[in-house]
Amino acid sequence: PPPNCHRVYLAAPGCACCCSQIYAAVQPTEHGYTVVVSIPAETLPAGVSPKLHWGLYRNNPTWVHPSEVVPHESWRDDVTGAMRSHLHYDQQTDLWSIDMKIPRGFAPLTLGFVLWYQETNQFEGTRAGCHFALPIGLGPGKPHPLGPTLMSASKASRPQDVVCTMNFAVFSRHATNMNLCLMRADGTGYLEVALDPATNRTGDVWHVQLPGLKDVGSLCYGWRPNGAGNWAEGGCFHPAYIMLDPYCPRALPVELPQAAYDAAPLLPPEGSVEGPCLLGSLAHLVDLFDWEGVERPTRTLEETVIVELDVAAFTTGSDADASVRSEHRNTYLGVIDRLADIKATGATAVLLGNVFLSSNKPAGAADGASSNGTSAGAGNPQVRRPLSFFAPDTRFAAGGNPGDAANQLKELVKAVHKEGIEVLLEAEFCLTSEAGGGIGGRLQSYAGLDGDMYLRGGGGPEATGVLNTGQPVVRQLLLDALRWWVTEYQVDGFCFVNAENLTQDPHGGVLDSPPIVEELASDPLLASCKLIAASANDSLLPRSGVRGFPHYGVLLEWNNHFGADMLGLLRDNAGGLLSTFATRMTGSQDLFAARWDGGLPGGLAAGRRPAFGVNALEPPLSGSLLQLAGAAEDLDRAEIVARSLLMAVLVAQVCTP
Repeated sequence: PPPNCHRVYLAAPGCACCCSQIYAAVQPTEHGYTVVVSIPAETLPAGVSPKLHWGLYRNNPTWVHPSEVVPHESWRDDVTGAMRSHLHYDQQTDLWSIDMKIPRGFAPLTLGFVLWYQETNQFEGTRAGCHFALPIGLGPGKPHPLGPTLMSASKASRPQDVVCTMNFAVFSRHATNMNLCLMRADGTGYLEVALDPATNRTGDVWHVQLPGLKDVGSLCYGWRPNGAGNWAEGGCFHPAYIMLDPYCPRALPVELPQAAYDAAPLLPPEGSVEGPCLLGSLAHLVDLFDWEGVERPTRTLEETVIVELDVAAFTTGSDADASVRSEHRNTYLGVIDRLADIKATGATAVLLGNVFLSSNKPAGAADGASSNGTSAGAGNPQVRRPLSFFAPDTRFAAGGNPGDAANQLKELVKAVHKEGIEVLLEAEFCLTSEAGGGIGGRLQSYAGLDGDMYLRGGGGPEATGVLNTGQPVVRQLLLDALRWWVTEYQVDGFCFVNAENLTQDPHGGVLDSPPIVEELASDPLLASCKLIAASANDSLLPRSGVRGFPHYGVLLEWNNHFGADMLGLLRDNAGGLLSTFATRMTGSQDLFAARWDGGLPGGLAAGRRPAFGVNALEPPLSGSLLQLAGAAEDLDRAEIVARSLLMAVLVAQVCTP
């Protein structure tokens, strides 16, 4: 074949009216692209003069034929709507060929074509029976890594003038069509490109490479998937919606331009889409953060004292009025304003409540389901569930610009590290905001991309929103996300709430040695962090939780037994707990000492130092201590009980060997 061309094979030799191969080349020029399609004459049926039956398309299957592209002596077929153009025979090379000029401003797009034999009125397509798809102004891309990847960048005096080539890749096994949608963060401009399964799909990953992108920091993107299981039939696909990429490093709420609605092949179930759409942002490619040489503090497990805080609650209310500036309330920067209060607790680590990009949703029957192997159920009338495990939540950005969230969270981490205090993040890898298809049934990410792979029980209107951590693609997503937070945000560890979901296979069966936990424990970057497993229901752990969470000698454990026994003795006055009380106060050896005589796998039988147990009174970031002590029934008694409980926690910290 000629240099720099794509070789495309037609139907297998021996079929009626078929040739063995065809060559198509796309050559960049100063003003656009030259497309050359050529066929060896010896491969054609005898006595035919081939015609190109073609059209151009970008984001839908409708073929168009701009006058600037149509070759001389072409004509439109009224039956199919396609353009037909002559191929010319070169006796010297024995090739039939045609040249087409595509102006640069038309790209990216795809040339779809088949051969037509006028003499026999027959068509010649691909082996799969479809038309050929030749990308122009875009490349096939690469399936790895997932998410957006900068492939190359030119030099320019201003950042916005840098010309970049980007690769985009997303996983969706059950999608049959996938479009990439791009626009500016302010909602201006719109580009939607249809991916061809033959050239833009490898296995279960859809991918495409786009050159010539300028001012990438202001670009946002998303995916429009479609497939056989549509929403009306209870499936997970609805092409009215643009999905957030699970691997997007940042996300922004964007008011979609009218062009995004015009490109949708269907209307949403409720007839319209209200409010902004969450889209991935490429701002991380241009934002540089100065850590000023601040390094992570190093704290041993034995000296670790954790204080839990929720960004919104900690920076608002009467306790925050004296130290948090009004413009910093309910923001990451407000936590910095209260650093003195954090230091006063004597804590060596701060556990931040959910800072992953999340959505508020009503907690209902679909919010967790025991039939799918998770214990978490309906809680508060409004709960925040994560939507992205890479992007920080934009609602906590001060100043009204959601794009500042990432750098402000980094400022928080840097300020806390300066005080010698570690930063841990709550990681909810169980319930997502995609229950019932998301907020108001609106698809947002996992449920619409491939709910049957990402969620337990599948997507669709009845989706539980429970993350299927037993699927290999989900395990890889979570591990990549954790590494991203450690490298990009310099965090020191994580607390996995509802951790029992991590121990389950794709069908909800409990595993003694869950693959994702093994990978966590063996990962050289993550194993050096503080990793805390906090289950909501120990009975859903391996062996009914008698040995706690599988740990492999690496993971710490939120000691639920400690809280239950302390409350039973000091609040409920339950009898027969003195021996158990002594066990809890001296390190809970029943959980953390080695036990090799019970036929247990190594992840459960191996011993851990008592310091691997986090002695807390209730699950992470639950209600206040007074509420736990029974303030609703008797406030005076609750204050006494609360002091006793707090003293027990402090003494257990000192008494633990």
